[in-house]
Amino acid sequence: MKNLEDNFNEENIKKDIRKAKFKLIIKVVSISIIVLLIGGIINLIICAKYSTKSYENNDIRVQLSIPNGYISKSDDIFGFFGGNGTYKISKDIGGKPIVLEECVSRFGLLPFFNCYRGCGGGYHNSGEWSVSLWENGYKKMRFFHPELQYKEYQNDLEKVDSIPDDKIIEMAISFDRPYKIMEMYLPESQLRDVKVTWLWLDEFTENKMNEFQNEINKHDAKANGIMENEVLGIGFHDYFMIDKNSYNYSYDELINTLSNSKDTKYKELYEEIMKKGKTSADDAKILGAIVQGKKEDLTKLVGNPLIKSSSFGVITEELY
Repeated sequence: MKNLEDNFNEENIKKDIRKAKFKLIIKVVSISIIVLLIGGIINLIICAKYSTKSYENNDIRVQLSIPNGYISKSDDIFGFFGGNGTYKISKDIGGKPIVLEECVSRFGLLPFFNCYRGCGGGYHNSGEWSVSLWENGYKKMRFFHPELQYKEYQNDLEKVDSIPDDKIIEMAISFDRPYKIMEMYLPESQLRDVKVTWLWLDEFTENKMNEFQNEINKHDAKANGIMENEVLGIGFHDYFMIDKNSYNYSYDELINTLSNSKDTKYKELYEEIMKKGKTSADDAKILGAIVQGKKEDLTKLVGNPLIKSSSFGVITEELY
């Protein structure tokens, strides 16, 4: 009887309660750790998935909006089912990577909220061509569509002599008329002294062409032209001469990239191309090119009747 009373005395009851509480704490902590681990893994998987998708979308946007542009660096921070990141947009000039600007992206089910403050770069002095700049101060190139009638055409080739001898110059060239790839032997022969890095293609919606014409009619002569972020084309990073096989492959890649874009304007363009019937690479119109070279190379293009207009882009020191 005494042993039975001892088993139920106050001290033993307290010990049993403490043991039960300890076991419960261990159980709760264990479950919490397991839940956190599983939740963390799930969150990591979700964030990684949306981060990859965001990078792919950004990469498509850069390919379509910046001639010869690419993402040179990308950093993402994961949060709860989402995050944000930064990426640098660059282009190679004379074999040297030039960072044009740094952008911010948001992704995920619960993306971070960003507060960005800034102002666009550029200026327009009376009587001079307006200038648009990338974030890091490099000039944006301007093109002129050969099937539109402009009041005046930019001619930066006449300024080449003012550039120091040791600089590598990027320049946008607009042709006197559209050319097909089988006709490119003529422009190619005229551009043999410079490196052709990109070809401008006539890929615009009808609405966009009407918009360009309205701008010509309404704006000052030196405020017109099509900026480089509004044109589409094909890059030739490793070629001094235009290679037809590479051109055909790159054209199909361009159409495929358009189809994968989430941007409304590119989706509309793709749908219009498909509606009209996809143009084959052989029939696509080439309206201009981007070339690179030193002053001594570009001066050989001065006065060439094939060149309707010319516009400086990035100018940088030669890579030694």
